[in-house]
Amino acid sequence: MLIKEMDERARERDLAELNALLQLPYVPAYTKEQIKKTIRNIQSGLKGEKDAAYHINFYYENHKNWAVIHDLRLEVDGHSAQIDHLLIDRFLEIYVCESKRFNEGIGINEHGEFFSVNADRKHKAIESPIEQNNRHKLLLKRLFASDEIILPTRLGLKMKPSLHSLILIANTTKIYRPQNDKNVDELDRVIKVEQLRKRIEKDFTGNRPSELMHQFTSVAKMISSETLEEFAEDLASLHTPLRMDWKKRFGISDRQPEITVRASTPQAAATIAPKPTNAPSAPAITQPAAPQPTQPQRLFCAACKKTVSPNVANYCWNNQARFHGKVYCYDCQRNVGKT
Repeated sequence: MLIKEMDERARERDLAELNALLQLPYVPAYTKEQIKKTIRNIQSGLKGEKDAAYHINFYYENHKNWAVIHDLRLEVDGHSAQIDHLLIDRFLEIYVCESKRFNEGIGINEHGEFFSVNADRKHKAIESPIEQNNRHKLLLKRLFASDEIILPTRLGLKMKPSLHSLILIANTTKIYRPQNDKNVDELDRVIKVEQLRKRIEKDFTGNRPSELMHQFTSVAKMISSETLEEFAEDLASLHTPLRMDWKKRFGISDRQPEITVRASTPQAAATIAPKPTNAPSAPAITQPAAPQPTQPQRLFCAACKKTVSPNVANYCWNNQARFHGKVYCYDCQRNVGKT
């Protein structure tokens, strides 16, 4: 059963707003590069989520024993989680799926550290999707333990959902695994999207009997398709979409900032001598020379000393509580704790 589809319109709106920011003449070049990078990330992530949603829907959207929720954002106790896909069955086995797409490849070393791989085989450290998904699972556990959602009951007993993680890597992305993958917890949960159905079937046919097979020992533990649908709809109703303020995100003002140039001290007055003529000499006329234009005062990041634009500086000055009167570039702003 397909309960909630992807919200593609929200991503398209974000892309339209970001492309509009690129057209502003007063946005500095390095900020535009950051915007372009964000656009590429959104486009890549959207394609990865759409591919994963296609495979999930192909097998489960019309299955009466499964409920499918895509693109679910939850807020619990001041924390939030953006969950790409949820699959829920009639035993309340819930698969929390995080989809990832990289143009070239993704790798994991023997310490469980993830990195992306570009066309030149260069590595760049990235956040672990396993740990990211574990946070999503923890937030779901907190939600189910609260009173925000009513859990199904059987024989008067409240059912407790079981949460399982799957990291769905795009089929076109190569996965570089460590030689000794037994040292990395949950590495077997990192799979290609096309392996999703086989992975779930493997779970239910004895690969993890201590976690799953016990659910089949009693029909009394299985809820009806109608109850499953009702529970999934209640969960999807808690979706809290986020509207991103991209101008604020990149420190861009609504109008072109006025830059005040500090003029240097006027130079000494220049004397203009009169041209020689046959007429009686007139007294020399003196007038001050026009002030020489000077470069604007350089604004730079307090952390990395990189030059910043006036609108970025104004953004920092307008947020005294967070930046304490100092100026930080876009990259360093993320490392300054909010108060």
